[in-house]
Amino acid sequence: MNSMYGRFGMHPTLTLHGIYTTKEMNKITPAWVVQNTINIGELSLVTLLLNENWILENQGVEGLIKHLTNLGNNTNVAIAAAVTAHSRMIINQFKLLALSLNRKIFYSDTDSLVLDGPLPEEHLDSETLGKLKLEHTIEEGIFVMPKVYYLKTTEGKEVTKCKGFPGKLSRAQYLELLEGRTQHLEVTKWSRSLKESFVKIERNRPYDLTFSFNKRQQVFEQSRWVDTKPLILNT
Repeated sequence: MNSMYGRFGMHPTLTLHGIYTTKEMNKITPAWVVQNTINIGELSLVTLLLNENWILENQGVEGLIKHLTNLGNNTNVAIAAAVTAHSRMIINQFKLLALSLNRKIFYSDTDSLVLDGPLPEEHLDSETLGKLKLEHTIEEGIFVMPKVYYLKTTEGKEVTKCKGFPGKLSRAQYLELLEGRTQHLEVTKWSRSLKESFVKIERNRPYDLTFSFNKRQQVFEQSRWVDTKPLILNT
């Protein structure tokens, strides 16, 4: 479900692909820029890029909207923003409930909470939409950044999450990140080119994972990060 509403907020694709004859190529309007061409006998496989500036200058906003509609991108930022905002409201209700029960909140995401104890049973049901599922009972957690954390369950299982890195980090690496020490990692990157007709795999490509925490202000006690508080912007 996260994937479904998230796709509504994706940036629309401004390219169009097609097979054209030479005669059809000559009829391509200035509303499109030929980005890539692969000749296949008397035909050409062409990638066209929407020329937004030309359309705005010559056809106005209505013309641009018409072209974007014809591209068939099923995006709607308003839907994605509304769902995200409403889900924040719902998870915040669970946070307030947890605080009213004197629970400590260690970590929170759009659809998850990590507390020092369970919520009442009436709020837990893995099969009911809108309720929460108790996924793990943990004995240790290291929460470095949003979507970057380490868990050790009471059964001894390690659960790791690291956004942007497909591999698995060790417990020691999470602790080093928490101290602000950059992790120098390696990833495998795929790239392709229709024009050159190749798929390229780059193995052991350097990837640096750096600590970044800018959504809230960190609170320290004796050089130890113990809490956070909201950012206050003076305008």
